[in-house]
Amino acid sequence: MPITHRRYWVYAMLFSLGVINFIDRITMSVAAKPIANELGLSPIELGYLFSSFYWMYVICLIPGGVLADRLGGRKIAALAIGVWSVMQMLTGLVGSYATMLAVRIGLGIGEAPTNGAVSRTLRDWAPFSERGLSMSIFTGGSYAGPAFGAALSGMLVAAVGWRLSFVITGGIGFLWLAIWLIWFRKPEHVSWLPDAERNKIVAEREVSGHPEGADIGFLGLLKQPSMWGVALTQGCMTYNQYLFLAWLPNYLETSQHMTVLDTGYLVTLAYTISVIASISLSLVADRVLTAEKVRDGRRRGAVCASMLVAAVVILIPWSGSLAFTLTLITVSLTFSATALALNFTLCNDLVTLPGSVGKAFGILTVGGNIFGLLAPIVTGYVVQFSGRFDTTYIISGVLLLIGSVVVMTLTRHPIGEAEPTSLSTPARRMA
Repeated sequence: MPITHRRYWVYAMLFSLGVINFIDRITMSVAAKPIANELGLSPIELGYLFSSFYWMYVICLIPGGVLADRLGGRKIAALAIGVWSVMQMLTGLVGSYATMLAVRIGLGIGEAPTNGAVSRTLRDWAPFSERGLSMSIFTGGSYAGPAFGAALSGMLVAAVGWRLSFVITGGIGFLWLAIWLIWFRKPEHVSWLPDAERNKIVAEREVSGHPEGADIGFLGLLKQPSMWGVALTQGCMTYNQYLFLAWLPNYLETSQHMTVLDTGYLVTLAYTISVIASISLSLVADRVLTAEKVRDGRRRGAVCASMLVAAVVILIPWSGSLAFTLTLITVSLTFSATALALNFTLCNDLVTLPGSVGKAFGILTVGGNIFGLLAPIVTGYVVQFSGRFDTTYIISGVLLLIGSVVVMTLTRHPIGEAEPTSLSTPARRMA
């Protein structure tokens, strides 16, 4: 009996979850100019508003991962999207800067468990040979979200105003929630999955040899050099991602003198290209990685290469034309998206104990977002005092170069085996 690919419906749902997640984030960036005009906000105040989402988001990431390990991906994903969709809708109803900060903080609390829930879901559903592809499809949603969201939000802001744009985009999440709760559970418990495909998933989803539920614990994870390596790498690439997410529309509107609508279209084009290219590159990586290479963490080389290419963002201050600037932005977005997906997958490769996956992804995402929450604030100060974006792109490029070194030097051990006492005496040396 031929093996079907109905598991791809799960990947598609997680892709759409990422899309909705980032539609709700990019709406603030697209609507920033009319919001600033109505509330009288300076660039520094806008920077704090962009960053406010991440304040409690970072704090709640690890508790969210613990919940995902204990309750499973299905329940936690449902809880997350329900809370953040409510907060997104409330953003359109606030009347002051302080209350807007409050609901954006609430949005961050709602979204915090998402990565842990997704990692647990993919650990249940994705054979090892599709880990890179499935994670890339999900993280592709984080770039498709800005692509769709920039155009959608631009049209909504132009047509009905910024307030209704938040209400409408927030309502999309409840449709996803209904579909998720009705049709999606673990592969062992769904009737729409053929037996042959179910058996393939169960047989190939674990390559570590450890039983389901085996767990090193939170403190055990923090003692692992590779855990710090993937978390620091995540931070270096997330800074670039959040710089564009928060400030790219504003940069095009102010520095390149574009309208909100034109900005929406150009951001959509750049992010759409990045999604298609990053998924294709991750598929190639999956094709060349055997189970042994997955166990040995060989994916780190692809992470390094992607970050090196993404560092072309450092050239933007010397770009002589809008077309070349947009090309550099698109290339950087593409390889940042690829590096993000591959680093998430590398973490899943390295975590040998299934019961530690959610917590590991919580730590990973904390590392990313500590850097990420600084990007909007640092950029706000740079723009306020220099009147230009040049320095922000140089900072982002340098961090990407640093991350490429970190991933090659600190991710050479499995996460969850006997604790290595030093980098030179690992429990199981990786190639």
